[in-house]
Order: sequence, then C-alpha cells, then structure tokens
Amino acid sequence: MDKEHLKSVDDMKLRHRLVARLRSGEVLMMPSDTIYGLSCRADSSEAVNRIFTIKKRGKGYPLIILVSSLSMAQKYCHINTQQKIVLKKIWSSERPTSVLLRHRGLLVKEVTANSLYLAVRLPKSDFLRKMIRALAVPIVSTSANFSGQPVISGEEAEQYFYKGVGPDLVLIGKPNKLKASKLVRIDEKGFVEVLRK
Repeated sequence: MDKEHLKSVDDMKLRHRLVARLRSGEVLMMPSDTIYGLSCRADSSEAVNRIFTIKKRGKGYPLIILVSSLSMAQKYCHINTQQKIVLKKIWSSERPTSVLLRHRGLLVKEVTANSLYLAVRLPKSDFLRKMIRALAVPIVSTSANFSGQPVISGEEAEQYFYKGVGPDLVLIGKPNKLKASKLVRIDEKGFVEVLRK
C-alpha cells in the first residue's frame, strides 16, 4: 500500500500520478468533498469488484459515482431540461449532494447493482474535478471502511487494510466534511425527494 500526501490542491504532478493509477485499474483511498472514500474508475468491473472485496461488502449495493461536470453527468444519465435546472441549483449549493438519476447503461453493472438509477455527484473539490476530467471517466466514491463500520482516516488506513486486500494507494489529506453527502432523487418533472439528509 503506497502513500502520498496532498499538500496542495494545485499539485498537477500528483494529480497526474493519481490519474495514471486510476487509469490502470487501481483502487485509491482519498479525501473527497465529504469523507474519506475508496475510488476507482467506474467503467472497470475488476476495479469495482476489488472495492467490494476491500469493504467486505456484498455486491448487491449500488455505488456513488463522481463526475467532473454536468455535461459528463448527461453523458451517463438521462437528464431532461427540468432536471437540468434543478441539478444546477443543487450542485451550486454548499452541501455536497448525490443525485439518483436514470442511467444510460454505459458503466459496469456492478456500479448500479442492476438498478435503473445511478447515484451521481459533482464534487465541490476542484482537485477531484480536474482528476476526473483528465481521466475522462467517472470515478466510484464509496466510504473508506469495512461495511457497517465507521469511516477511517488516511492515517488509520494501515491499521485496517493489508497488502493485497486494501487500496493500492492512500492519499493523506483532510476531508472537507465529516459526514456523507446528502442523497436525493429527481423525477422527470423535477420533483426532489430527499433519501438521506
């Protein structure tokens, strides 16, 4: 398990190294705009299945993906004009919010657990958005913990994860929030249903 330290959100060399590792199918543990998460490219069944193994979690649970822009969200999800208006408002608010939308079936089935919906978030972190833009594929972001257990920090990772059954790299930094994102669903008429506050 390798370690890197996030000293500056403008560290382009670090960002390029992380993108290269994601591109090769590795699983990274890193701070997000909410809590520490486990991430991989969302179009790799092998990488996504490794996350389930690391978390000791059954594969019947859908995962949240992070996108770099509303345009990327539209590439992977059906978003009508009314939903687009609501999404812009939600994603410009201060609270990080993941949104359930009907997906286009372009990502691996392990991400959606065969659901018609995909949980999508545009992260507040400029560092993450630039990473995803460079990768040109959404990334999975799920809490860094064993299923049902508290989320751990980057400094605690070596106490919990071991070589071969942990992330390939841990990015040490501070998450911006201490709790998971808000979760909502937007129907075709733009009505918002709150699923997790």
